[in-house]
Amino acid sequence: MGIQGLRPLVLASSSPRRIELLSMMGLEFEVIPARIREDREVDPITTARKLSRKKALHVWRKRKDALVIGADTLVYMDGKVFGKPSSPEDAYRILSSLSGRWHRVVTAVSLVGLGVRITFHDVTKVKFRRLSEGDIREYIATGDPMDKAGAYGVQGIGSTIVERIEGSFYTVMGLPVHRLYRELKRLSTL
Repeated sequence: MGIQGLRPLVLASSSPRRIELLSMMGLEFEVIPARIREDREVDPITTARKLSRKKALHVWRKRKDALVIGADTLVYMDGKVFGKPSSPEDAYRILSSLSGRWHRVVTAVSLVGLGVRITFHDVTKVKFRRLSEGDIREYIATGDPMDKAGAYGVQGIGSTIVERIEGSFYTVMGLPVHRLYRELKRLSTL
């Protein structure tokens, strides 16, 4: 599709979902997870943008010959950010809070290297169906919520708790591929 000229390409994440999405786009890339401290700001969009940039820069310092993709996804509602749950009890608290309600998911992406530093983000609205205590306990028992912002994944078994989406499914999954493709395509023509 005309963007393979951007090599080497490195993903600063070990997220299986991001790896799947980049592969789905037909890209060849390496995976070098960014191990950083994830400080939070008050504003979720600012936080996601800063963390995506911090991750990309962290890996780029090791691979200055590459274009590094850093990403961060946050779930938020009513001024509260819901990160990855620290325990099954925390996952229960998060899922209970989101039950039957609309919330927002922001994924920020930073591209660093090969003479560029670009950061962008995309926001999608998601509504959960009303969840009973049993629904929540059953979902937590699958283990699926434990490594995901907001304690859920929109793909797989997590799809059973999502009632509506307004915006990009892939933003909720962890990488706004429509926007990433556009940026990579633009960079490949420079």
